[in-house]
Amino acid sequence: MRFYLALWAAKLCAVVIRLVAKDRGTNLPGELALKLDPKFVTHIKGLDPAKAVFITGTNGKSTSTNMIHHVLQHSGRAVTANLMGANLLSGVATALIADCTLGGRFKNEYVVMETDERFLKFIRAQLPAKHVCITNIQRDQCQRNGEPSYITARVSQALDKGATLFANADEPNALSLRDYVGRTVTYGVAENALSFDKDDDFFSVGMACPKCHNPVRFSRYNVENIGPFVCPVCGFGGETPDYLAEDVDFEGKTFCVDGERYAMNFNTPYFVYSYVLAVAVARELGLSVEEIRSAMEAFKDIRGRIETRTLAGKEIHYIKMKQENPETLQSSLNLISQDKRDKIFMLGFDEYLDFYPPLNISYYPFYCDMRGLQRSGVSKCLIISETLARACALRFAYDGFDEKDLIPLPDNQEAHLAAALRELPGDRGDYVEESPYFDVMRRAG
Repeated sequence: MRFYLALWAAKLCAVVIRLVAKDRGTNLPGELALKLDPKFVTHIKGLDPAKAVFITGTNGKSTSTNMIHHVLQHSGRAVTANLMGANLLSGVATALIADCTLGGRFKNEYVVMETDERFLKFIRAQLPAKHVCITNIQRDQCQRNGEPSYITARVSQALDKGATLFANADEPNALSLRDYVGRTVTYGVAENALSFDKDDDFFSVGMACPKCHNPVRFSRYNVENIGPFVCPVCGFGGETPDYLAEDVDFEGKTFCVDGERYAMNFNTPYFVYSYVLAVAVARELGLSVEEIRSAMEAFKDIRGRIETRTLAGKEIHYIKMKQENPETLQSSLNLISQDKRDKIFMLGFDEYLDFYPPLNISYYPFYCDMRGLQRSGVSKCLIISETLARACALRFAYDGFDEKDLIPLPDNQEAHLAAALRELPGDRGDYVEESPYFDVMRRAG
């Protein structure tokens, strides 16, 4: 009776939320259900772990979840997913509650869930999904996550020999997790027009081998700190992925896997890994090439990571990046650096009040290389932060920006940003903003 009471109370809660605040109900029904029945998810009838897919990792899990869900749904499969990014156990429970009968039976066939890296262990304890996808494990929110090795260890605790791991073969931490599962399917991206090397100098940051802790060697990078690698000491890495995106055509927006060509509606390297992961999962679940190809042609990313806005008479290319994450910041800088036209660059971020003691985190721009941006035609840099603007301006100065071209802006009020832009020449700009702090361009849109 505890389970049924939890289910009915959660369903009633979801109805009330839809009536008063329809965008706020991604966690609360699940929180209520789990409070009434701490093992609520285990009591749902009709869940098939063999048809459950969990996606976790530092970067790319939201896009990959949306894409895998879309491919399955477009192909006629009934799927439940947490597409709004509520990736704790309460968010998973909320998504499942919506597709349960009043008798507690799951109505759909497949489950596709984004899961937080640190909480994957607790989610799989209640729903032991057979398929677990690891996008990458990188530096992210140091106050919460510490170093990547800590997160890798946390994820390993959630795995078992009954799981099939979909591991990014181009990212050392993700690939190292294959030791904890019964079967591993690897995926990766071949060299393409936007692959790059790093200058081997003071500002280059290495990555430790998760096996022997010596520096790994990347032959090239497809996105920041992701690409074909090998450890020269222990030999870890250096293998051909099971699913490899080849002949990537960013202009034509297509790529090939096993000789089959698929469409992609985005032409940035970041998204190619999500596309090839979706192909790998769909093929392993038994979908045909024709079903996947049709779904890829119709896919649109609903999360709005890259958009175009207008502010102060200027066309602004807006990139929303993840909080306190140097890899996503560097990837954004690399993308902007490809455009050699004159432009203004804007970076918006601030303190993240996660838990006590609150910290002003300024370390992560120092993991990035600003020199490509400096050479790409940037005339002025607006650095928008109440507490960290001058610290980050210093980082830009280290890489050759003239002090007179660095403009600290101590708040994110739209009127103040617009006023600053009106004083600057040109008609275009690039705005990189971290996700908890994206009020300016969201309001401007």
